[in-house]
Amino acid sequence: MSKRKAEDAQSDKMATAEKVAQVDEIVDDDVTKENFDRTAAAARDVIWRLLFDEAGTSQSNTEKASQLLEEYRGDACFYDPTPYNEWIVKLRDEVLKKELLDFWRDVLVKKQLGPCWSRDCDLFDSDDTPPLEFYAHAGCTAPFAASLKVRAALEEQASLDQDGPATPTTPGELSADDAAALSGEFEAALTKENPLEEYRTLMKRFVLTKIIVPDSVHQASVKKIAAAAREIIWKLLFDGTPSSEDQNKAAELLQEYKGDAGFYGPDDYNSWIYKLRDEVLTKELLDFWRDKMVKMELGPSCARDSDYYDNEDPLPFEFYDKAGCKAPFEAPENDD
Repeated sequence: MSKRKAEDAQSDKMATAEKVAQVDEIVDDDVTKENFDRTAAAARDVIWRLLFDEAGTSQSNTEKASQLLEEYRGDACFYDPTPYNEWIVKLRDEVLKKELLDFWRDVLVKKQLGPCWSRDCDLFDSDDTPPLEFYAHAGCTAPFAASLKVRAALEEQASLDQDGPATPTTPGELSADDAAALSGEFEAALTKENPLEEYRTLMKRFVLTKIIVPDSVHQASVKKIAAAAREIIWKLLFDGTPSSEDQNKAAELLQEYKGDAGFYGPDDYNSWIYKLRDEVLTKELLDFWRDKMVKMELGPSCARDSDYYDNEDPLPFEFYDKAGCKAPFEAPENDD
């Protein structure tokens, strides 16, 4: 059998399995689980072959593997994440062993296809350990690490307040950064050269502090840095024709900013992201729209990525319904 026919056969196998797992009739839970387990096993087999076949990995096969992996992970989060979470570590190790670094960075890391956890699966809760270690390879970090560092810092500060001596807060005892964090008087400026690292540095210096900062000042500092992020993203995309590098920088910072907005308060982000979307489409930056904003799910914060919302709040399907695209997620099934 030729390689192409083999790939087609694998696709047919998956399509048949999907039909088995998704039916309109009421099916016993055990049967549904068995059907999904078979479908998932087929998905894992096909993804492995697409990536690690001895004939070499083509761009087409990489894209197929990426699309199928995204779909499988989404279903695993709903039906049964345990086999996925065990297998994805093996896949990661093989990807790194084979030095498929583009797939590692652009697919597994950027699209957050590591183990399912409480952020995207109701079978976990906030007490479970986030999969930070999974992404900490080949120079990468988890895309959600910044927000988690915020939570960890706040929890650590609360513990210190209860168990240890008070952190110095008088001006004479503070470092320059802590004094600026306490007053909220600092410059928030990002450049086109390295906006993501500069953004993270500002957050670390003036938001992720170990001193007690009044809530109003803390929130104002977050808003100040967020405004700088919005400004530089706009410049990267709309000051002339953006290069591929500029678009990548804008997408990386946008993803980081969205994650922090989902933790601190998403209202400003959610209002602004519509303006960004409209300008992206007006300027006909369709690759950025499809490959960054839609695929990376950079639309409004919602219950999928922010604790400010719950499952009763509507998901932003309409946001993505532009230029031939649709939301990269589906409505949750009604339990009624």
